[in-house]
Amino acid sequence: MKNLLRTIILGIAVFATTTIAAQEVSTSVKPSKKARQTISLGEEIPRDTVGKKHNRGLKQHLIIPKGEWQIGAQISHVSLSSSNSEFMLLINGLDANASMTKIAPFFAYSYHNNRSIGLRFQYTTASGGVSKGELDLLSDDLNFEVENLRADLTSFQASIYHRSYLGLDNKGRIGVFADIALSYANNKNVFSYSEDTRHSFARTHQLKLGLFPGVVIFPMNNISTHVSMGIGGVSYNHTDYVKDGQVIGSRDFSKANFKLDVLDISIGLTIHL
Repeated sequence: MKNLLRTIILGIAVFATTTIAAQEVSTSVKPSKKARQTISLGEEIPRDTVGKKHNRGLKQHLIIPKGEWQIGAQISHVSLSSSNSEFMLLINGLDANASMTKIAPFFAYSYHNNRSIGLRFQYTTASGGVSKGELDLLSDDLNFEVENLRADLTSFQASIYHRSYLGLDNKGRIGVFADIALSYANNKNVFSYSEDTRHSFARTHQLKLGLFPGVVIFPMNNISTHVSMGIGGVSYNHTDYVKDGQVIGSRDFSKANFKLDVLDISIGLTIHL
């Protein structure tokens, strides 16, 4: 009787041990979903290639993480003078100068890794004038003199833009980006050449969709600098010509222009929060 009882107890123990071991093996080989891990700056962002036949293979490194706020400003200044120009060989005794300054504060939010959307406000002022000049078209019969010509521009612009980044290194320090911006601008152009034209100007309302590629560099962890250049876009313009407070003419036109614009180069500083 004792031997029978001992045999039953031993059998129960062996069965329990085998069952527990089998459960542990089953748990270890059962596939489980991995929790989404946070990607560190500079790490390669995995691409979703399901259902795609082609993959260009360009590595995408994280440079702007999701949930980040960006605050900064862009500044641009260009000045020209006839005294250092080599392209006005047909004009004798020319005394002319021009300058353009742009200041554009902005803020943006990163709604996705390497993707952000933001608002930008821009103030532009430009002026130029010719005090004296004699135009000589290589003939004594084709020459005339000009003096006291002046042109001034004042512009206020507001735009909403979407920026896509492409990180280039595994440290999250260097990258390129492309802005697609929808903007509205209110421009006032004054061109005067006599006393009668001093109170005349042109007011333009412009709606534009433009493209602005650039390069961004992080010299510090939370501060970046960037350089961008406008390469054109499509726009609709409405212009009113005003003289002595009265509208004497209007013009509506649209245009599409894609080229590198050296007058639309901006240098910016951004604080990342």
